[in-house]
Amino acid sequence: MTINSLQAMFDGEQLLADLEVLAQIGVDETTGGMVRLAYGAADRAGRAWVRGEMEKLGLAVTEDAAGNTIALYPGTEPDLPPIALASHTDTVPHGGKYDGALGVLAALAAVRTLHAAGVRLRHPVAIINFAAEEATMAGGTMGSRLMAGNYDVGLLQRLGWNGRSLADILREAGLDPNRITEAARPVGSLAAYVELHVEQGGLLAETKTAVGVVSGIVGIRRYQVVFLGYANHAGTTPMASRRDALWLAAPYVLQVRDVAVAHGIVGTVGEVTVSPGVANVIPGRVELSVEIRGLETAVLDAAETELRLAAEAVGAEFDFVEDKEPVLADPRIMEAIAASCRALGLLHRVMPSGAGHDGMNIVQLCPIGMIFVPSEGGISHSPDEYTVPEDNVNGGRVLLETLLRLDGVV
Repeated sequence: MTINSLQAMFDGEQLLADLEVLAQIGVDETTGGMVRLAYGAADRAGRAWVRGEMEKLGLAVTEDAAGNTIALYPGTEPDLPPIALASHTDTVPHGGKYDGALGVLAALAAVRTLHAAGVRLRHPVAIINFAAEEATMAGGTMGSRLMAGNYDVGLLQRLGWNGRSLADILREAGLDPNRITEAARPVGSLAAYVELHVEQGGLLAETKTAVGVVSGIVGIRRYQVVFLGYANHAGTTPMASRRDALWLAAPYVLQVRDVAVAHGIVGTVGEVTVSPGVANVIPGRVELSVEIRGLETAVLDAAETELRLAAEAVGAEFDFVEDKEPVLADPRIMEAIAASCRALGLLHRVMPSGAGHDGMNIVQLCPIGMIFVPSEGGISHSPDEYTVPEDNVNGGRVLLETLLRLDGVV
């Protein structure tokens, strides 16, 4: 059977219907947003429904020790590692119905097409619905972190969205917290990883581009910058005598912006803590959270150096908080996605992902790639998140086409 005939069998209407069914699980009737928080009752219900749809195709479905759901469609060469199509169905509080869900349900639609046609590829195909992708549970991308073998000491004692420890939340979800390291898979256990996701930004919609070929997932660096002054009475201390920590911090906020613009990255001061934080006292201490994101390590290094020197020049403390290195997409997967767009007559562009995704962990196991489709208005993590039906279906078709092309490449 040809690729064109398989595309003709792709059931876009079923994909759209699946999105609507899943969107009713965990919906908040007041806001219309999704509340499928990691390992909670609504999350488990959504995952159970997806699992049922997988089992309708006769797929072998398992749940690993971290709660990741993995369905396997056999290949003609069973000794080959699977090609993974993956995303997640948990949400942020009052999130949208496309973030994560589209990738899982489009993967299901792609395998449904193969099943309906009676076609098997050389590689097995794994559909993975990752657990706890959103940062509601001891940080984000937890299920994929554990699959990649990245277990942090103290993880089980960290608090989740309901204020309880991860260990307690896992037990309530029917998982054994003492066995979560068993979710780790060896390097090479997957042949390739491809994830379809809504962009979560506005570039594709603004430029009327159907598909984004993701070049990589940006690195994220976070710092704490502390400015010290001297707290004193706001009414009796003359202006010339003040050591106001906020006066030192304010220009630095603008420097973060200027450094980011100069290096072609993004920079954000997301938190400002002023102490003692009352109207009639001069600020004696100001703490800033500073974050920069970019796809090139050398560029991040240069920006970090400038920010550190600027802080030190005014006597501020510049401390490292977090570093997630950039992850580059595999050129073979990028080309398979681009070729699929050309074959389907869809305008595409190469672009980075400014948000984190499970692929930034799975790259430790196999080459990765991602496909973006437009988010109208650039809105995500909101009940107003919207991707038009045609774009959802186009994304599913590109995912299927990419899978077929990769089968002969990886």
